[in-house]
Amino acid sequence: MQVYQQVLLVLFIICSVILIFLILIQSGKGGSLGIMGGGSSSSAFGSSTVDVVTKATWWVATIFLVLAILSAVAFAQASLKVPVPEDQSSEAAPLDGGATPGTPDSAPGQNSPAKPATPPAPGR
Repeated sequence: MQVYQQVLLVLFIICSVILIFLILIQSGKGGSLGIMGGGSSSSAFGSSTVDVVTKATWWVATIFLVLAILSAVAFAQASLKVPVPEDQSSEAAPLDGGATPGTPDSAPGQNSPAKPATPPAPGR
């Protein structure tokens, strides 16, 4: 599954770079001039002269979206897989709650009340 994710990620990055390149090399259509009436040289319904760069941009954008969806699905499936801990039934704790024979009552590093080094003086 990890190889599949890496291949998708590499294709996604390559597609992104190509899409950026194709968008940057396109010539401006002068759409902002149409707001003020300056774009009257084009027909009223618009001419559909689509050049090769525009078609390539649409194809690469479609591939980009498909790769984005596939990547989302692949990485979501990978995050759902949680490693299952090993079966620990052979090391079950005793039912009485005490320590097992041969082991100290508390594990090292646990806080236990400190015993006084010297017994308290009589009368106190």
